[in-house]
Parts: sequence; structure tokens; C-alpha cells
Amino acid sequence: MASAETIEIARGIPPGFVLACAMVFGAFVGSFTNVVAWRLPRQCLSINNPRRSFCPRCKTQLAWYDNIPVLGWIFLLGRCRYCRKAISPRYPLVEAAMAALFGLAVWRTVLSGGPEALVSVEAWLFALAAVAAISVLMPVALIDWDLTIIPDELAVGPLLFFVPMAASVTPMRAGLPPDLDPLLFHALPLWLNGVFSALVAGAAGSLTLWLIGKAGNVLFPGRTAKMGGESMGFGDVKLVFLLGVILGWPKLLAAFFIAIMLGASVGLVLRVAARFLAVPFGPFLVAGTLAALLFTPEILQAVDWYIALITPAGVPPARLGS
Repeated sequence: MASAETIEIARGIPPGFVLACAMVFGAFVGSFTNVVAWRLPRQCLSINNPRRSFCPRCKTQLAWYDNIPVLGWIFLLGRCRYCRKAISPRYPLVEAAMAALFGLAVWRTVLSGGPEALVSVEAWLFALAAVAAISVLMPVALIDWDLTIIPDELAVGPLLFFVPMAASVTPMRAGLPPDLDPLLFHALPLWLNGVFSALVAGAAGSLTLWLIGKAGNVLFPGRTAKMGGESMGFGDVKLVFLLGVILGWPKLLAAFFIAIMLGASVGLVLRVAARFLAVPFGPFLVAGTLAALLFTPEILQAVDWYIALITPAGVPPARLGS
């Protein structure tokens, strides 16, 4: 527990300064996210070679000042300095989105808790897990949306970080009431309970999604054949294992439900408006995960509201958020 003197020092740190630092850092991570999303799925390119970004049209390497997140695109008026071809607005949008998400993550995990949270190791571990999840999952969403693939480097590789991180248990427990415990093995030491519980959540989630995919193959053979023979890609199955490790089982359930609702809504609109046969599920899993990670109390309140709405009059409704 932090001393009174440390907390008093934390009171002197403007929250806006911490928030601005998080957002600037997020914008630069967003710039790297654009590199990963473009280069990683294209086997002819390397993440770090060439080291500097280049124009995808004329292949000229860009100067450092052209790579300043968001501002570089604005100063160039959205065009390459050398060939004058248009640069996709997706680049600054991704950088701005990452800045906003990093700021949101630090606000929800640390700054909203006041000076005590600012000097709390647990709060900063939660923030670290949140920004790491954002950094991994944003390129997953972009690549899956573009090419309907999820590289193992992003679905499997991050387990090397998130499995040990589960030992802290804070990201899994934060925002949940005591009776909705993500930890499953209480006879074990807390850190080992966290790791094993995260692995079980990931395994159960990925097995469930795999079974849903196989059921879809049987129930909708014609549509499945048009989609390449599988109604659910195995990349999604591996991604859900990672998400279970990050979230734990209660938040994974929430993330999966949100992903289904978003995917069904967007998929229906695109099918009607643009004749899309299939929409990748990965981006919606990512959206559901970030919502479950950062907005747990609000999700529980929404569930409580819905339970109260459908509970017959005179029957006390069950509550999750208390």
C-alpha cells in the first residue's frame, strides 16, 4: 500500500498530463500498427526491413517528419510528398483511434481511481494488460477485415506475454462483483490460480467456437461451400483462446455476446447494402473484448437492467452488478 507521502505526490500530477502522455504514446503505436497490418500478412515484406515506412505506390521511403502520427498526413494534405498519389485516410484514422484507446484505457484503469490508483501497482498492471491487448488486437482486426486471415504471430505469439500476466489476476477480476469470480482453482496459490484459470477460459472458449463452426458446416452446407468450406476460420478459434487468457471466463462470455450482436447487425447491413456474403468475425471479437475489458461495470448494469425488465412482477430479479 502506498504511503501518505507518495499519494500526496501523486495528487500533484495533473491527470491531463498522464492522459496526454498515454495518447501520444498510443498514436505512435498506431503508426506501428499500420506497418504491422500492411506488412505482416504479406510474406514478401518484413516488419523491420525496410526500417522506415514507404509509399505503397512509388515505394519511396518516407522521411521521419512525414511519419509523425496524424500530423504527417495532415501536413502532406493526404498525398505522398514524392509521387503525389493519395495516401489512404485509414492511416491517420488508425493512429487517432489508437491514441483514443490508449487514453481511454489509462483513464479507466488508473486515472478514474484518483491519486491512490496513480501509485497502485495493481492499477498499472491492469493498464499494461489493457494497452498490450489494444496493441495486439487492433492489427488483428485490420488484417482480418482486409484479408480474412489472423496471423499466428498475433493470435498465438502474444500468449508469451498474456499467460504470465494472468498471474496478476487484476485484469480478469477488475470490475466484477465477488460472486462472479473468474478464478477456478482456489486450492492453488493466487498467481497459479490466475494462470490456470486463464488457460481454462481460453481452452473452453476456443473449443466452443470450434464446435459452433462445425455445427455451421452441417446446418448450412451450401453457404459454407461458398465461403471456402468452413463457416468459422481456425484463426478465430486461436484468437478466442488468446482472448480467454486475457479476460477470464466471465468477461469472455460478455465479449462473445457483444461480438455476436455486432457481427450479426453489421453483417446484415452489409449483406443487404453491399451484397457481402460473409463478414470476418475477428473485428467483432476484438470490439467485444475491448468493451468487456474496459466497460465491465456498465455491461453488468445493462445485464441487471435486462434481467429486471424480463422478470415477472413480484419476483426479486437476480443481480450481477452487486
